[in-house]
Amino acid sequence: MSETVTVVQTINAPLAEVFAWFYRSENFKASPIVFRSSWRTSQRWQTGSKRDIVMLAGWYFEEITAVVSKQQIDYRVVSSFPPVRQDFTRIMFTELRFGQVKVTWQIELSVKPFSSKRLDHLAGKMARLLYQTILDAGKKALERSL
Repeated sequence: MSETVTVVQTINAPLAEVFAWFYRSENFKASPIVFRSSWRTSQRWQTGSKRDIVMLAGWYFEEITAVVSKQQIDYRVVSSFPPVRQDFTRIMFTELRFGQVKVTWQIELSVKPFSSKRLDHLAGKMARLLYQTILDAGKKALERSL
């Protein structure tokens, strides 16, 4: 079993700036519930990069699995506390018109080792809150800079 969560935000800023803000996950600390985002090695922001994210909901050790510039960033959770299975996460960037970008964050997750529909749904609600606060922080930072 797993829960699929999708959060969406429209940001009034150029595509290149929106992509760059989310590409640099250090910016996630602008969310009130993300406390740390740090890289484990000197390799950053590219396929194979590994990072730690500490937030109100816990700790995630993540690996970037694919990057298509100005289009999408894919990653997975390697390990976490509390333990979750999140083998696929994608942030997509769609230019709606010049100066406006739709950011879609899609997450597939389940609670391990006790995955159940109820636990997965609860984890999905927490994920929705977390990722929405990051999208809101990105919108605020990017629209303020215009």
